[in-house]
Amino acid sequence: MSSRSIIKFCVAAFILLIIGLIVYMLIPRASLLFSVAPENVIVTINGHDHKIETGKTITVAPGDLSISVSSENFDTYTTTVTVKNGEEKELLLALKPQTDAAKKLLQTPKSQEIIQRIANVNMKKFSQQLLKDYPILSVLPLKDKFYTVTSCPSQVHVNDLTKVAICVNLFNLQAKQSAIDDISNHGFNIDDYELYFVDKSYDPSAQAGD
Repeated sequence: MSSRSIIKFCVAAFILLIIGLIVYMLIPRASLLFSVAPENVIVTINGHDHKIETGKTITVAPGDLSISVSSENFDTYTTTVTVKNGEEKELLLALKPQTDAAKKLLQTPKSQEIIQRIANVNMKKFSQQLLKDYPILSVLPLKDKFYTVTSCPSQVHVNDLTKVAICVNLFNLQAKQSAIDDISNHGFNIDDYELYFVDKSYDPSAQAGD
């Protein structure tokens, strides 16, 4: 093959490579990162099965995706997610074990890390919801020489952890109105809350801030 032919071949190959890269870049795609426990699962995306390990990323077409995650001796998890072109989305989940053997598979370091991450996410969501439902929590505790204002368990919704009350601990009973004024001055209405005044005046060891 002559030098001219070789040059033509290289130029043609380079042009085809560029065209291929352009076409590849124009194809809509997204990616799903599976952070799952147990470590090995079967993921079904729009009817197509993928055997994966936790931490694996799967390239998908953007749009609505019907997803199921399964493993032997675990309950199957199903969901529908929507991904946009170019989006990278993580699915963080732990399957529910059906047997003792399945529970042991959740004791590995990787699975425990996933479970802890899920717990942290749930706690964050719980805290955010509490602040949304009880905005006064953002300024508590309020402390004064004669009283403190804190959150406390609800006495109306005893078994509901999403419900809280506001307790005003009075070290001087004459300070009740001052505590109410303090709450109002922070922009909150006591009528919006389950409020209790607690007499601490009998306890000389109880001091605001102790």
